[in-house]
This record gives sequence, structure tokens and C-alpha cells, in this order.
Amino acid sequence: MTVRTREASLEKGLVLARRGRSAEKRRDLAEALDLYAEAHALIEGLGPTPLEANVLRWTGSVLRDLGDLERADLLYQDSAALAESLGEIGAKASALNCRAVVAQRQGRLDDAVDLYGAARSLAAEAGEIRLFGMIELNLGVLWNVRGDLDEANAHYEAALNSFEEVGDDEARAWVLNNVGMLFTARGRAVEAEPYYARALEIAQARRDRPLEGIVRTNHGEALIALERWDDAERELGVALALVQEGQDRTREAEALHQLGRLSVATGNHDLARAHLAEALRLGSLLDDVLIVSQVLTERGTIHHREGREDEALEDWSRAKDGFVALGATRQTGEVTTLIESIRGGDSRPVPAG
Repeated sequence: MTVRTREASLEKGLVLARRGRSAEKRRDLAEALDLYAEAHALIEGLGPTPLEANVLRWTGSVLRDLGDLERADLLYQDSAALAESLGEIGAKASALNCRAVVAQRQGRLDDAVDLYGAARSLAAEAGEIRLFGMIELNLGVLWNVRGDLDEANAHYEAALNSFEEVGDDEARAWVLNNVGMLFTARGRAVEAEPYYARALEIAQARRDRPLEGIVRTNHGEALIALERWDDAERELGVALALVQEGQDRTREAEALHQLGRLSVATGNHDLARAHLAEALRLGSLLDDVLIVSQVLTERGTIHHREGREDEALEDWSRAKDGFVALGATRQTGEVTTLIESIRGGDSRPVPAG
């Protein structure tokens, strides 16, 4: 192959990869996969290149969003190895960050912490400020799940500082959304409202419908906590439509879980069962331990309210196993209390969510 032929193939591969990125951004994931596959077929025989490392990682992220975590992780590993061989520190950091996200979703939180730590060190070494902020943001989510809200907040502040340094409004919206979640987790949902409002304003100004769906889902959770049932129903209905439009199965499961919680809280158990069944199906397909455990907690509440205590215990016990595996101390404590309400002979109705 001549130098000119190689350069022409790389250029064509780059064009295809950019088209794939555009398709991914507008959430046409099937087209994105096809374009990435075409790009990779053109460049994989040209010798190691930074473009190939990126295409491998981008393909993995589409597969991750479609729920194929195992294939995604294999591609991330290949991307990290290729980036390392090329001395591309930032690309390796990106791949390790993606691997950490997969580990986190699968409930391997110790692995996730190690991967995030390695990725963060490399991002700092490479001067990748935005990537450093994204890793801090992901660490905030991890510590929020584990129930260490102060540690989560520290990571969110570090993330926000990074994003403000590079003037990234989209990423700022992610932090604002997550800080809103933090206030809700602390039982201070009223204080979460302005953070969600600011995040939603950014998402709408950017016409970022996937991000808008995520913000609305989490705002819906705050509205449930505030017992604003009608507002929660409207917000979550819009959220579900947006995340389904974007083909984001994880976010769809989260929206369905919140709709199920709302239906449990308002006593509509038939509708709750329907929402939770679909959320559980998606969570299981995605191998997302947190979503599955959260859904089982809500389904157990329905069983308990309807007098099926054996089924309630089964769901709550499975949920507890998941929360323990995640190190989710707050949620482990909550579901343990529910289990003891039956085993201790307390037959009082269990409150919602």
C-alpha cells in the first residue's frame, strides 16, 4: 500500500467516523454502529492509529447504551491497549473511564473505583481538563450510590470547576442535575428544584433532548418526594418519551422505575406493576444491578401492601443482595428495615419509595 493510498483510507475512515459521531449524537444508534463498522473496516489494516482507538471506544459506547455491556467492555479494553501502544495518554484515560462506567453498572464498584483512579491520573497527566471533570462527575455518582453524600458532593464540585474552566455548558448541566439528585437523596427535595431548573434550561437551549429526558426523570423523583403527584406524572411522562426517542435503555428503565414509584405512592398498583415489570426487564437485560434492586424494592412494597408477605420478602431480599454488592449503604439500610418489618411481626403498611 502506498503512502497516498494509506492517507486516503485514513481520511475516508475519519469522515465515516465523524458521520458516526453525528448519528450517535442524534441518537440514531443503528446508523452510528454501521458507520463505525465501515470506518473500522477501512483503517484496521493500516497499522495502529489514534483514530482506530477512538472508533473502538465510540463503538463500545453505542453498544453500552444498547445494553451490550460485555461487548462494550471488550472494545474498551482493545481501545485502551491500542492507545497505550501509541502513547496516547488521553485516549487511554477515556477508555479506562468507559470501562469504569461498565463496572459501575454491573455492580463491581471496587473495580470501578480503581479504573476511575487510573483514568483520572492519566487525564491529569495529559492535561485533559474536560475528561478529568467527567471522571470526577462519575466518581460523584458512584459515591452517591454508596451513600457517602459528602464525598459525592466533593467530586461534583471538582467536576464543576473543570467544566467551568473549559466553558462546557453541557457538562455543567450534568453536574447541576446530579447535585439536584444529591439534595433529593438528603431529603431536601425543595432545594433540588433550582438545580434541575438550571440544568433543564441548558438542555433546552442546546436542544439536547436526551439530556432533557434525564433531567426530567430526576426532577420527577424530587416531585414524588414532595408529593406533587400531578406534576410528577407530567414530568415523568415527558421524560419517558424523550429517553425512548433517544434509544437509551438505561434511562428508559430509570424513567419507568420512577413512574412505578409514583403509581405505588398514589395506590395504583396495576399501573405500578406494568411500569416496574418493564423497568425490571430492561434492568436485567442491561445487567444493571442498581436499577434491578430499586425495582425489586418497589415491587416488594406492592406485595406487602396486598398481603403477599413471602413474595415481598423474596423481592426485598434480592434487592438487599444487590445493594450490598454495590456498597449502597443507605439503600441497604432502608430495605433491611422493610425486611425486619415483616420478620419482626410488624404488619403495618409500608410507605412508598
